[in-house]
Amino acid sequence: MSLQKNFIYSSILTVSTYLFPLLVYPYVSRVLGLTNIGIVNFIDNLINYFVAVSMMGITTVGVREIAGARNDKFQLSHTFTSLLSLTGITTIAAMLILLVAMYSIPTLVPYQDLLYVGQIKLISNLFLIEWLFTGLEDFKYITIRTIIIRCLYIASVFLFVRAATDYKLFYVLTCGMVFTNAVINVIYSKRFVIYSFKSVMMRPYVKPFFIMGIYALLVHVYTSLNSVWLGFVTNTDEVGYFTTATRLYSIVMALLISFTNILFPHVSNLLAEGHTTEFWQKINSAFDVLLVFAFPTAIFLFVAGPSLLHLFAGDGYEGAYLPMRIISPLVLIVGTEQILVIQILMAMHEDRTVLKNSFTGALVAILLNLLITSSLGAPGSAIVWVISELCIMILSIVFIRRRYHFSIPYRKFIHYVVAYLPLIGMALLHLYYLENELLLLFFFALTTLIYTCICEVFIIKNRLILNILDKFKTFCQNR
Repeated sequence: MSLQKNFIYSSILTVSTYLFPLLVYPYVSRVLGLTNIGIVNFIDNLINYFVAVSMMGITTVGVREIAGARNDKFQLSHTFTSLLSLTGITTIAAMLILLVAMYSIPTLVPYQDLLYVGQIKLISNLFLIEWLFTGLEDFKYITIRTIIIRCLYIASVFLFVRAATDYKLFYVLTCGMVFTNAVINVIYSKRFVIYSFKSVMMRPYVKPFFIMGIYALLVHVYTSLNSVWLGFVTNTDEVGYFTTATRLYSIVMALLISFTNILFPHVSNLLAEGHTTEFWQKINSAFDVLLVFAFPTAIFLFVAGPSLLHLFAGDGYEGAYLPMRIISPLVLIVGTEQILVIQILMAMHEDRTVLKNSFTGALVAILLNLLITSSLGAPGSAIVWVISELCIMILSIVFIRRRYHFSIPYRKFIHYVVAYLPLIGMALLHLYYLENELLLLFFFALTTLIYTCICEVFIIKNRLILNILDKFKTFCQNR
C-alpha cells in the first residue's frame, strides 16, 4: 500500500482515536461530574503506566523488526512469536506488581474494584499486537476494525451511563473496548503469522526491548504519571482539570501523530535498504508538515482554548483553562521532538541516546513535580510537562547535529515566528471585542484558517502546500 494511502488510513485512525472521546467526553463529564471523572482518569492513567511497564519497548522494537521481516513469512512468524513471548513475561510481572500495589498503597485501596477492571485492560494489551499490523503497514484493517468497535463503545456509553454513580460502568466499557480489539486482532493475525513457540528466540530482542521500554516508562513520567502524582499530592478534582486540558490537546495532536506513526516504518525501511538521501528528504518534508500545522494550532489553542474547553466539558472545569494555555506550545515542541526522536534517532537505532535524553527529561519532571505540583496543582503539572518535553527536544537537537550533521530548519522556524505575528495581533482583537464564546471560536477559527492559507502560499511559500496546489490544478485541468 502506498505511503499516501497509509497516511489517509492512519490519519482516519488517529483522528478517530481522539474524535470518539470528543463525542463521549462532553457527555460523561456532565453526567459523571468533575470528581468521578477525576477518579476514572486517575485510575486509568495509573493502569496506562502499568501497560507501559508490560509493553516495554514493543511498540518501537516490534514495528521495526516486523517491518524488516515482513517479506519472509517464516522469519516474520519467528520474530512475532519471540517478541510476543518476551512481552508476555513483562505483562505477568506488571500484573503482579499492580496486585501488590492495590493492597499495600493506602491511596489505592478504595479503588480496588476499578483496578481489577484495569487488570483486564493490562492483559488485553498483550494480545492487542498493533505493532504487528503497523509493521506490516496494514493500516486499512486497523482503521476499519477500530472505528467499528469505537462506534459500538459510544453507543454503549450513551445507553448505559446515565448517572454519576455509573463511573465504574463507564470504566468497564472503556476497558472492554481494548479487550474486544485484542480478541479480533488475534484471530486476524493468523492470516500473516503462525503461532508456534517451539523455536522462540527472545535473546536478540531483549536489549532493545528493555532500552526502549525504559524510554517509554520515562516518557510516561511526564505524561501519564504527571496526573497520577497530581492525584497523590492534591485531589481528584485537580486530576480532572489537568486530564480535561490534556484530552483536548491530544485531540488536536491526532493528525500530526498519525503522520509520525506511518512514516516511522517507512523511513526504517529506507535505511534498511540503504536509501539515506531519500531518508533525509522525508525528514525535511516532515518538518514542512509540522510547521504548517503547529504554529497556527498553538496560537489558536492559546487564544480559544478556554472557550473550547467550556464547550467540550461544560461548567465546573474552569480550573482547566490555565493548564490548557500553558501546554499549547507543546504542539510545536512535541511535534519537533517526534520527528527527532521517532523518525531519526529510533530509525537510526540510537536507542541509548533516546534513553539518556528521556532519563534527563524524566529527572527534570520528578524534581519539578516535587517542587511545584503540590502547591500549584493542575497548572504545576502543565508546567512540568512543557519543561520536560523542551529538555528532551534540545538534547535531541544537539546530538543529531553532532552525530549526523543535520540541523532542524532554524531559519524556517524564525520565518514562521515573524510571519505569524500578525495572527497574534488578530487574536488579541478577537479576545477584546468578542465576549460570546461561540462567536469567538467561529470567527477566530475562520481568521486562523484564512490567514494560514494566505501566509503559507504567499509569505512562507511552503513547498508542501504549493505541491498540493499544483497537483490539484493538474487534476482540474485533466478533468
